[in-house]
Amino acid sequence: QPIEDKIQQALTASESLPEFATDLKNAQDLWREVGELVVKPLKESIGDAETLFISPDAELNRIPFAALSSHKDDQLLSDVVDIRLLTTGRELLDLAKESKSTKQKPLVVANPAFNLIKDFPRKQQSELIASNTSQQRSRDLRNKSWSPLKGTAKEGKAIAELTNAQLLTKNKATALAVQQQEAPKVLHIASHAEFLADQEKGENPLLRSYIVLAGANEPEANPNDDGYLTALEVTKLDWQGTELVVVSGCESGKGDIQSGEGVYGLKRAIAVAGARSSLLSLWKVYDRATAAFMTSFYKKLKAGEGRADALAATQREFRNHPYDAMYRHPFVWAAFQ
Repeated sequence: QPIEDKIQQALTASESLPEFATDLKNAQDLWREVGELVVKPLKESIGDAETLFISPDAELNRIPFAALSSHKDDQLLSDVVDIRLLTTGRELLDLAKESKSTKQKPLVVANPAFNLIKDFPRKQQSELIASNTSQQRSRDLRNKSWSPLKGTAKEGKAIAELTNAQLLTKNKATALAVQQQEAPKVLHIASHAEFLADQEKGENPLLRSYIVLAGANEPEANPNDDGYLTALEVTKLDWQGTELVVVSGCESGKGDIQSGEGVYGLKRAIAVAGARSSLLSLWKVYDRATAAFMTSFYKKLKAGEGRADALAATQREFRNHPYDAMYRHPFVWAAFQ
């Protein structure tokens, strides 16, 4: 209980848009205190290990491990070890196998038209209709309305150029287009994402974790595409050979926490689909800051850094940002893991 109480305090301090320097210190201090409770007692077990594979349970699934204090002096955990997060311990068996590489180029999906643009050519529209797609979604999505994310247009263009990716935007940024694509080497989706708490008792939690794509404000317009890509739909895809799936949006890493089983949400769904790794957000994120963060992350990947190393380096860069105080807040730099 003391650990869970401290995690909730730290999340509350980190999840709101930072406006004052006191917020910054408060959030950082609280995550350091979580580290004192969670990491420090493992000092003898960790020893001089250089990499930690962490399979968190219960409320530990909600914390940004990079922001915790470490078992060494006054340093953060991400500064003294390489952090590798697992959905379950069983994932180690899959990671030990040589990955099946895909020949498909990366795919970037960004700035979807939540209200479909009406002059969309009929030919393209018909090409995106598939007759065998499941269209189940949470009953709590009936009256949702989504506003455009201008920063995702810039983010999508920058990342598509950095990765030489196919770019789908506006009306083309559909759930069906993602479902019909062969496993891309990297999949980057920049849009709204959300996890709904269980309002309808007994509903599959994988229906309540989803990415919002083109047409979501008109879910009945196309009988084969309601504009939502749910975690349940992701579990049915074949992403064997996909190295990395990034969902650059709010709460993409959240889900239903079930004791001993981890989080039922997009993270688990992406692993079930076969992708080697994912980069997801722990809380609601700010459009402009996320675009800057992701661009910096992909520049490091392009320069040859590994995924986890590129993330740790980007987090350090933003933590010590030279001119934007907001970027130094855990709200920005610790949101993705």
